[in-house]
Amino acid sequence: MSILEICQWLQETPPGRMVREGYWGYGIPQMVHLGSMALFGGAVVLDDLRLLGAIRKPAFSELSAQLAAVKWVGFLLAGSSGLLLFMSDATRFYKNPAFLIKTGLLLLIALNAWVFRSVVYEDVRAWDNAASPPAGAKIAAVVSLFLWICVIAASRAIGFTLSDT
Repeated sequence: MSILEICQWLQETPPGRMVREGYWGYGIPQMVHLGSMALFGGAVVLDDLRLLGAIRKPAFSELSAQLAAVKWVGFLLAGSSGLLLFMSDATRFYKNPAFLIKTGLLLLIALNAWVFRSVVYEDVRAWDNAASPPAGAKIAAVVSLFLWICVIAASRAIGFTLSDT
């Protein structure tokens, strides 16, 4: 089964048709997607600002733990609403350059988070309360912020490039 055939199947499922054809079908997932990205993104920005030393307290591990539930709720809502939005017109989204860039950027964000958690965060007890976290933490934060800004730009570009695909 090709990617095109999977996309055709997805957009013809009941959720795909509902989002595409329903009165509030596209609007509600769009609002949920934007709100949940703000929720998730806000929590990530707070973590990144703490890693950069712009926020001094609480300790990074404490702040991250306090924001964990917010991040998970935001992530799950953004992912599920994003999937619904994709399903509404999957055959056009999957070949949209801005959508492909956004997807690639999200994969880079996941890779950055994985590297941070598996390399830098292992020594969190040594630098957790330091006024200035180690260079690896700062680099991860800068990369994270840069990639998220790029995701926002790519997300905005999807709507402008969708009609061309």
